[in-house]
Amino acid sequence: MNDLQILKQRCDLRLLVEQDLGQPISRSGRAFLWKCPFHHERRGASLAVWADGYRCFGSCACSGDVFDWLQGYRQLSFAEALNVLGQPSVQTITHHKRSLPSTEPPPLVWQEAARQVVEYAEDKLWSPEGHSALSYLFQRGLTSRTIKAARLGYIPGWQRNWQHLYGLNVPSGLLIPWFAADTLWAVKVRRAVGEPKYAQIADGSSHGLYNADALDDRSAALICEGEFDTLIAQQEAGELIAAVSLGSASAPLSIRWYSELVTCSDILVAYDRDAAGAKGASRLCQLSPRFRALAVPKGKDITDYYLGAGDVYAWIEQSLTKVGIT
Repeated sequence: MNDLQILKQRCDLRLLVEQDLGQPISRSGRAFLWKCPFHHERRGASLAVWADGYRCFGSCACSGDVFDWLQGYRQLSFAEALNVLGQPSVQTITHHKRSLPSTEPPPLVWQEAARQVVEYAEDKLWSPEGHSALSYLFQRGLTSRTIKAARLGYIPGWQRNWQHLYGLNVPSGLLIPWFAADTLWAVKVRRAVGEPKYAQIADGSSHGLYNADALDDRSAALICEGEFDTLIAQQEAGELIAAVSLGSASAPLSIRWYSELVTCSDILVAYDRDAAGAKGASRLCQLSPRFRALAVPKGKDITDYYLGAGDVYAWIEQSLTKVGIT
């Protein structure tokens, strides 16, 4: 390792940028987010800064390492940048790193066991034991094709029971796996009674993005509040948008998934029509002008709207047409 690499490794760029721009607007995963100073951003926070580099996900798309920052933002020469990185005050930056939530997927051992649970639950859903659960999914407006593509399943048993399957404790109910790029991030189960309504198999990640694979090469995305709304939107309007979900209105969008949305010129946020949904949508829309809150015309959420004979495709198409996407 040469001297330049040692200097770069010794400096946490996030905290160096914090000296220049003040407190970050948001901390998401391993990155801090700021308004980008290079294109004088007024709305949103498109500049993502990691410990070893930065990138703007907004209009200027600038990127670089600590030397690029010092020369580009502080207008220093390379020699001056070297001098700054050699100062003791910068060397001590690494001793004040903040604890950031992990956005990594679960361990492979957990994933292997959870995959077996998913396969087990899929078989049960399409067996006589899963008849009532399958009927419920059909009543929610989901087609057989959607159910199978999402790999939904059923864990039989009394509604409040947990079972020990493949080394994991699994609640009884409708099983919803969170796959992304063939990685299993989490397994959630919707229970028929009791609170909380949704339970998650322990040791899965809480920082995934449901249906993230739908984002591949798409120019528009729709962030829904829950998985069933996501499946309805993808089923009915998948030609127009990639429907994804963070799992709840309060869940933050990590930089890992923010970067997956960079190809989308328009990102609609259709959360439930309640106080929690409004608050969650507002928080996302502060990240960038590309995010726009979208309320369902009728009902509490996308599923309610669809079951009430609402045309999900026409609603989304009209919303995208207003900004010239379709």
